[in-house]
Amino acid sequence: MLKVDINLLFTVINLFLLFFVIWKFLFKPVKKIIAKRQEEVNAGYAEAEKAKADAEAAKASYEEQLLKAEEEKSEILKDSRIRAAKEYDKIIADAKQSATDLVEKAKKDATEESDRIRKKAGEELGDLVSKAAAKIALTKEDPEADLRLYDDFISKSGE
Repeated sequence: MLKVDINLLFTVINLFLLFFVIWKFLFKPVKKIIAKRQEEVNAGYAEAEKAKADAEAAKASYEEQLLKAEEEKSEILKDSRIRAAKEYDKIIADAKQSATDLVEKAKKDATEESDRIRKKAGEELGDLVSKAAAKIALTKEDPEADLRLYDDFISKSGE
């Protein structure tokens, strides 16, 4: 059986003192450390959430920039094709004009050369006619000699 005496009272007081000392020096610091760790973990979670949100915003921004770059590339290619087509048309038009000018110049040169040759041939023909007439006038021989002179004239004018 249990006896209630002074020892029991001291034992209960000792237990309360021991509980108070353990509470004061062991449980309070441990609770503070656990609370501090919990705050650090919560701060880490908050920082991770913020980093995740920043990463998602950066990803969205990157995708938007990528889309804009694709649109800009398409626009640049379209403009380049249009400029290339215009340049091609200009080059073709310039080449046609150059060819037309060259043909016209060649025709003009050919006409001038033809006129020059005709003029020279006319002068030579006039010289031959005058020489033939002079020979005929000097040689009043006979119709056979006139025929020979005429044949010579024709053969020389053919050369």
